[in-house]
Amino acid sequence: MANSIERIGVSHCNEIAERHHWMFREQPIDDIGIDAHMEFVDSSGMPKQLLALQIKSGASWFSEKKDNYIVFRDINERQYNYWTMNSLPCIVVLYNPDEDLCIWQKLTDKTIERTKGGVGKGYFVKVPLNQIFLDAVSNKKLLAFTNLPEHIVNYNFLLSQKKFMQIIQNGGVVKLHSYEWVNKSSGRGDTELIVEDGNSVEKYSYPYWFPFTPYTEVFPQLFPWADFSADEDFYEEDDINHWHDLHCFYDREDDKWICVGDTFEEFRKKLNSMRSINHSGEVAEYMMILSLNDLGRAFLAVDEFVSKRQPYSGTRPEEE
Repeated sequence: MANSIERIGVSHCNEIAERHHWMFREQPIDDIGIDAHMEFVDSSGMPKQLLALQIKSGASWFSEKKDNYIVFRDINERQYNYWTMNSLPCIVVLYNPDEDLCIWQKLTDKTIERTKGGVGKGYFVKVPLNQIFLDAVSNKKLLAFTNLPEHIVNYNFLLSQKKFMQIIQNGGVVKLHSYEWVNKSSGRGDTELIVEDGNSVEKYSYPYWFPFTPYTEVFPQLFPWADFSADEDFYEEDDINHWHDLHCFYDREDDKWICVGDTFEEFRKKLNSMRSINHSGEVAEYMMILSLNDLGRAFLAVDEFVSKRQPYSGTRPEEE
């Protein structure tokens, strides 16, 4: 986000979403305008809706008020195409911190209008002042925004994580850092992605609820496109302590550890790549490095293909 006012808007939406049992995930910044994804999962663990959010914060966005709506302008052709053709349902959220007013509108070819009575180059959206983000009425509307078949829902889930896959494909590093409260059954996790794209390091919170499920089973469900390997540097001190306990004894006279079993390198090769550091028997801490598996590589290849105009498109009959 560009400044502190916009950061306030993202944080405010995050708080409201979680209060209404939506999972909120801020997204890597791009030049089109999707600031976050918001997902609703029911009590049985089944995903019911996945939305893409464009968030604008500040009183200036409320300057053009007509009747019972706010006019959201400065939408260009590229944004119009991206939002209306996106596999994920897109909404715009406007937040005025001065009045603590947060409203939203769908971004579709029906709600986005062309300027100058339909002949202008730009676009605008009317955002109703009574469409509050997020009350019971809006919650129901957002859950009913789409009714997609299962294969589209699954594709949309992968699409929501495409940026992370692309960063890995382009030589960046994506790490998963997580704490598991091993003696609790709620399943609510404290997880984040640490993303290094070569220019900066960003962190993205990844909340979820998987009751009664070990995190080693949760991670592949959250990121089905990834293989997981331990961050060796992060685990080194803990691995050394375990190696000392299992394969060494301490020579007090010479004040050093003497190996009587596997070398440290041999010991490490036998460790589970998806392991954790135990903190007092209460918390298991993970630091995993994500890489693309077969699904991830195939998804990026398919996505690249379907995102481009192909030669066969010229054989389609013209619309009447």
